[in-house]
Amino acid sequence: MYDQATDAQIWDDFLRGSKAAYSFMYEKYARVLYNYGYKIAQDRQLTEDCLQDLFLNILETRERLSHTDSIKFYLMRALRRDIVRKLNAQHRFADTTEPDVGFMVEFHYEPTWLDSQISKERSEALLQELNQLPARQKEALFLKFFDNLSYEEIAGIMGIETTSAYKVIYKAIASLQKRMLLDLFCWVAILSR
Repeated sequence: MYDQATDAQIWDDFLRGSKAAYSFMYEKYARVLYNYGYKIAQDRQLTEDCLQDLFLNILETRERLSHTDSIKFYLMRALRRDIVRKLNAQHRFADTTEPDVGFMVEFHYEPTWLDSQISKERSEALLQELNQLPARQKEALFLKFFDNLSYEEIAGIMGIETTSAYKVIYKAIASLQKRMLLDLFCWVAILSR
């Protein structure tokens, strides 16, 4: 029913009480949100709780929610905020400002496409180098190249300026290029899969 609909149409239907729109959003974004949330929290139970709370909260408060043209952005931003809040409440971070959350990148080796792109050894080397980057750089790269978000959306999710999102991603790519002997086109091909 919603396969051809825009995010704005789906969201507006949800705001008007459509159970089908709500179910569609859950089916489409729950896995993506879980993967993103787990990379931040690095705690399966916390991630599951936050994801469940998010979908329950938007259902219960839909009359007060604002319009959005990007459901994925809206939900990722809300999930990140909730995870950071709960991590702070657990005293996992020393201060009350937003922490430099951890962020672990993982590849799931799928020979069907990965073999044609890069060897398993290079994939593991890339993963190792990615995880050496600061958490904010890893998160920004993940949002840009794995979730295909715009720089504006990345900035909104991470709570930074758009120009800062550009800078964080540029620094991450520059750092990876210095460490590894792959050209930029190879990096983009690898990260965009």
